[in-house]
Amino acid sequence: MLTELTMMAAGLGLFFLGGRFLNDALTRLTGRRARAFVVRHTHHAGRAFGIGVGIAAVTQSTQVTTFLMVGLIKAGLIRLRRAMIVLSGTNVGVCGLLFVASFDMQPLVLAILGISGIAYARATSPALRNPMAAVVGGALLIYGLGLLRHAVAPMAEVAIVTDLLVIAGRHDVLIFGLSVGLVVLLQSATAVGMLGVTLAGAGLFGIEQAMLVAFGANLGNGLNMFLLSRHLTGRARQMAAFQVSLGLVGTAVVIPLLMIERVASLPLGPAALITTMTQDPGRGVAWSYLLFNLLGAGSSMLFLGRISDTLARLWPSTAIESDAQPVFLDDLALGDPEGALDLAILEQRRLIGQVEHLTAVLTRDGALAQRRRVIALRQDGLRQLMVRIDMYLTEIAGGRLSPGGYERLNVAVAGQRRLDAVVGTLGDLVDLLVDQMDRPDAIGRVSMAIMHGVDAVMMTLGAAARSGDADERAMLAAVAGDRGEIMTRLRRQYLSAEAEMPPADRARLLNATNLCERLFWLLASLVEGLEATLSDAAANGMVAPLSAAGEG
Repeated sequence: MLTELTMMAAGLGLFFLGGRFLNDALTRLTGRRARAFVVRHTHHAGRAFGIGVGIAAVTQSTQVTTFLMVGLIKAGLIRLRRAMIVLSGTNVGVCGLLFVASFDMQPLVLAILGISGIAYARATSPALRNPMAAVVGGALLIYGLGLLRHAVAPMAEVAIVTDLLVIAGRHDVLIFGLSVGLVVLLQSATAVGMLGVTLAGAGLFGIEQAMLVAFGANLGNGLNMFLLSRHLTGRARQMAAFQVSLGLVGTAVVIPLLMIERVASLPLGPAALITTMTQDPGRGVAWSYLLFNLLGAGSSMLFLGRISDTLARLWPSTAIESDAQPVFLDDLALGDPEGALDLAILEQRRLIGQVEHLTAVLTRDGALAQRRRVIALRQDGLRQLMVRIDMYLTEIAGGRLSPGGYERLNVAVAGQRRLDAVVGTLGDLVDLLVDQMDRPDAIGRVSMAIMHGVDAVMMTLGAAARSGDADERAMLAAVAGDRGEIMTRLRRQYLSAEAEMPPADRARLLNATNLCERLFWLLASLVEGLEATLSDAAANGMVAPLSAAGEG
């Protein structure tokens, strides 16, 4: 008995270690190229579903896919309904590993573990090391399940275990509830499903109990996503809620069918179907998992429009989230790179016009916690939109442009780098002073003065970008230069007059004024690039205020 218990502990340990190893490796692998691949190949519904199945084969996690889709939605790279189709495919695709785990493949797994382990230890390039780490993690996970299977098989003959299983078999709600709870505890429906495959394969329970384990794991997956997504808002929350709805819809379909099958004694329900597929309880878990997700995904796809509209009413998009969505960028326009470049430049102007929101939040009245939350959302929105513009410019660079078009593209790319530096520096300044502005002492007064000065410059920047007016740009250059001189005088005045200012506050003041001077220098450079862009556009009659150009 002691041998079986230690083997069980070792199996569980290797299972969770392999899962962690696999997850970390896949996180490193699912970088920018993977996201770009998803964006390019999900325009057709069938292909989007297939991409979801493929993602599941790699990640074996609906959570990873959900948050991947959330990031793409927030960046405006994929439409919400298309992302929902991808997630439906992922829920079906994660069943693959359960079928693998239902077979005893220990010799093959040991061979894969040995080869991949040597390759991982010897690899020096991340291009090889990360995939090998994923293979090692998957092999450890399956080998751990094999140990667990061999450890629990003898326990099926132990009297106390048999008695407990008989009691549990009389209370389906108990098995279902335990499966739901284990998913929330372990943060993985796949892990619970694989444990169910292993225990059922060892003979600890039968087909119907195996089905309840699978159904409970899927509902628990939805509950777990609900708990993880409480902080999300708008479209991101809608995406997470769709994963929850898949679990609810699947449960609403299969549980009544199972009850009708039992009460009416009709061999036409889920249990009869699974029994037809296999007599092995371990593979019964895998088939039940697949059936649940096929029914859930199929039902959700039939009513995708209604589900999407309902989620939009429950968690509508916020103004901040709408600002972060691209207005002018259109993938269809990439067929005409010159025209797409015009759209990218318009989106850059729109982005520049939004930078002022960061400082505007600080200069308004309101609770500090609320201001910090809004600032964080604004910063995230700006970063997401910048990523989208950057990817769009990269796509344009892959097309055929005229010599003049390449020059315009170079100006736009350089402007994007300047804008990135402006947003980063402004973000550092806001983070430094947000907690100081409400203080009644000298550092509070100087923090307020600095942010009001920066806010005036940002308002002028936004007006210049939105209007495209030459006089506005000239005013911006003058205002930014004046503020740079003011920061120098302000620093000297406070550091000499406030002898009692604590050293930490002196350091903050020095840091803040240095950030301001860098910000104004960057703004001067940004204005030069904006001047070049708008002058070229004016020569071709392409300059118009953004509201007239299509901003909604």
